[in-house]
Amino acid sequence: MKKTIAEIADMIPVLNDISEWGDVALTGVCFDTRQIKAGDLFVPFIGESRDGHAFVKDAHEAGASAAFWQKDVPNPPAGVPVLMVEDTLTALQDLAKAYLQEVNPKTIAITGSNGKTTTKDIMAAIAASKYRVHKTGGNFNNHIGLPFTILSMPRDTEVAVLEMGMNHRHEIEVLTKIVNPDIALITNVGEAHLEHLGSREEIAKAKMEITAGLASTSLLIYPSEEELLKPLITDQYRVATFGEKGDLHPLMMRTEMEGTSFTTNVAPEVEIFVPIVGEHNVFNTMAAMLAANELGISALDVKEALANMERSNSRLEWLVGTKGSDILNDAYNSSPTALMAVLKTFMHLEAPNKKKFVVVADMLELGEDADTFHYNVGKSIEKGSIDKVFAYGNHIEAFAKAATEKIGEENVFYFETREALKNELLSQVTGDEYIMVKGSYGMGLKDIVAGLTTI
Repeated sequence: MKKTIAEIADMIPVLNDISEWGDVALTGVCFDTRQIKAGDLFVPFIGESRDGHAFVKDAHEAGASAAFWQKDVPNPPAGVPVLMVEDTLTALQDLAKAYLQEVNPKTIAITGSNGKTTTKDIMAAIAASKYRVHKTGGNFNNHIGLPFTILSMPRDTEVAVLEMGMNHRHEIEVLTKIVNPDIALITNVGEAHLEHLGSREEIAKAKMEITAGLASTSLLIYPSEEELLKPLITDQYRVATFGEKGDLHPLMMRTEMEGTSFTTNVAPEVEIFVPIVGEHNVFNTMAAMLAANELGISALDVKEALANMERSNSRLEWLVGTKGSDILNDAYNSSPTALMAVLKTFMHLEAPNKKKFVVVADMLELGEDADTFHYNVGKSIEKGSIDKVFAYGNHIEAFAKAATEKIGEENVFYFETREALKNELLSQVTGDEYIMVKGSYGMGLKDIVAGLTTI
């Protein structure tokens, strides 16, 4: 965004006389004084423990050309160009909305309990084969990050791929009304935020808030197997589905260490390779393909775009173990949906002359039904697909019990301490294994990975 103060005053309500500074040029937006660049508009927020207005003068001295100032905060600093507004957060969001309308790219909004960042990266890679694309960077997907992403968008952007995250109800509603997406995409409805929302039904309603910003010409893309979304669909927008039985569905999937190949019903002759670990990323790609079709991008274009895609920064990664074993490391987070997805990929991975070990720990913050969630994921293990399970934690014992029913008691090892898990696992690893490691970050499985990998 490159605007003068006078131009910004024409885009949003400004309550003070800014004629003295009207010609001052602004070239960016910042809300952290440690990251100020010359020409920035500094946006102070009032938090629970600190008020950003106290840093407006520091921001100006660091190079900021101007700052928002909330009208109920007294004593704006003399000599600093300030734009007085009713509320600084609302002003930031209004400015982003106005700028987005001015640039007028096609907008693709992506939300979901799992996979939204990966889907965003896949979508951006596909769209970039035909268009100038701007996408959400890092975790800038909330009520502050989304406006920042929009205001960082070059004026020649043709497609904006915008990730929308949430913790509570009505947060996505705010974001979608800023963007008014041409295409909205829901990757799935998982168990994340159960501690805030209470049930998957409420999570589904929260994800469906993305439709509040849709027009009748907009397209909603959602997973065909997600029953909780179907009653919430209306005729106020167009719809398309992806999944095993979706409008777009896979005919073939082949799991490899570095990604998955697949074909679809729409273009059965085009075999596409997704260069990211996980069969679930086939479905993320199909969701992106439905959006790409709206942009006039074919399945063949998708294949070529993904062949040249930069590897995702996904935490799911292959590591080399101390004795030559291959370790699929996902020790940073876990939920029933995410664990099920990675487990499915691991079970279907071809492993000639290799054993498959699964190392799992508790999935945290699942509430009173935690044992049931763990047991149900354990039930998904297919006979003959896993050689041994090593489980650590309180609730993961339910997973271990379900796994015992599938692969036998002699192949399932349950531990109450991480140290006991580590010792037993290291004693059994020979180097002829694929080892999958997954658990919530608080369970400390990163230490198990460290013990398994070559230093």
